[in-house]
Amino acid sequence: MRKMLTSLIGLLMGCMFMMSGNMAFAQSPDVVQSHGMIDIQVRGIPSDDAQTISGQYILDNSGTIRMPQLPAGKNVFRVIGKTARQIEDMLSAAYTKAELYVNPTFIVKVQSGDAQLTQHIVLVSGKVAMRKQVPWRRGMTLIEAIVAAGDITEFGSRYVQLSRGSKTSTFDYFSRRDRKVEVQPNDSIHVPDRGLFETRPDGLVD
Repeated sequence: MRKMLTSLIGLLMGCMFMMSGNMAFAQSPDVVQSHGMIDIQVRGIPSDDAQTISGQYILDNSGTIRMPQLPAGKNVFRVIGKTARQIEDMLSAAYTKAELYVNPTFIVKVQSGDAQLTQHIVLVSGKVAMRKQVPWRRGMTLIEAIVAAGDITEFGSRYVQLSRGSKTSTFDYFSRRDRKVEVQPNDSIHVPDRGLFETRPDGLVD
């Protein structure tokens, strides 16, 4: 009887240990959850590029984030359910494979999955005053999104890249028509480096 009771107690303790372990894993703050946010920092690359890539990224409704500088179609990563270490390895491999950098080091911190973080954004990066995830609003135009990130700098090209899904289009910053192009949720706007012989008009052009 005593032996059976001891075995039963041992079994119950084992079950409780397994349950607590599973609960701890499910609630681990290191795992990206739905509607969460992650902070990404990168080291071992030129400072200007590091400033462009580093920042906070909000998951879209598909649990993905879009990273700057990578080729269209290879810049979207599904991170929901992954740990910070898994994301670090995934990003490092992607940027190395694209032959952008030799040995980039990514540092990822997983933040809260608070529902308040769920919002539509437009990522503006490159030669702007500050790389920023601009809150999207209906009717927002290309120029409005760029200005919300502090506008292009003197080192920014007039030929702005707008990425939507796997498609990337180029628009003229000084074109009245292009400035009115409406952006959509989760669009990515990138202002490349200004070309050595690239000129700028005195004002807007038709």
